[in-house]
Amino acid sequence: MPRKAKELSPLEVRRLLSPLIDHLARRVLSIGYEGSPININATSHVDGLVKHAADMADAPAATGLREVREAWANRLPSESEAMFAELLVMPQSELLSLLAVCVASTTTAICSRETEMPASMLAQAVGLDMHTWWRPTAVGYFEHVSKAKALEAVTVVAPDQVARLSKLKKGDLASEAERLVAGSGWLPAMLCAVERDAEPASDPAAAGASGDAPVGEREDDDVTA
Repeated sequence: MPRKAKELSPLEVRRLLSPLIDHLARRVLSIGYEGSPININATSHVDGLVKHAADMADAPAATGLREVREAWANRLPSESEAMFAELLVMPQSELLSLLAVCVASTTTAICSRETEMPASMLAQAVGLDMHTWWRPTAVGYFEHVSKAKALEAVTVVAPDQVARLSKLKKGDLASEAERLVAGSGWLPAMLCAVERDAEPASDPAAAGASGDAPVGEREDDDVTA
């Protein structure tokens, strides 16, 4: 039988976490990367996701994550030895917070179909409620999905308007769909599936550190989360 694992002291935990967090933070927070013996690749997806949803940059979760990233980047020394030394004496709770920011910065859930939910377990684990962090707009959602998808939303919130909207051009339909679903609590199916078992988060900065992200959908039903 495997031997029972030894309980690590706070010092031992810091010594184990510090090399990993040093490596990740330098890569995803752009803090003077100078090479590392840690062979783990990490790339920040924060800025790249904007091309899939033009209004993402101003979303509450994106704003919260940006503020947390900037705070850590300003706090940590850019010089390699100084930063590593600071991590070694940093309280474990702060080390874990920094690790969460690094992981959140690398998280993406772009998929080819709305039925695919690659981040659903992660979303449930962190208690993500997308009602708090995202709303369906013309520019961020309805302009990028088929007319049939937009009309599905209208059918839920204003079924008496479906016949009228079905005759509109795509751009006009997107604007009307945004207006009709506003304040209704409607979400695309992939976000409802995540939301069923979720508890709402209350702090944008905390949600950003957990990797929360707005979601959009492309014309071929490609979905960004």
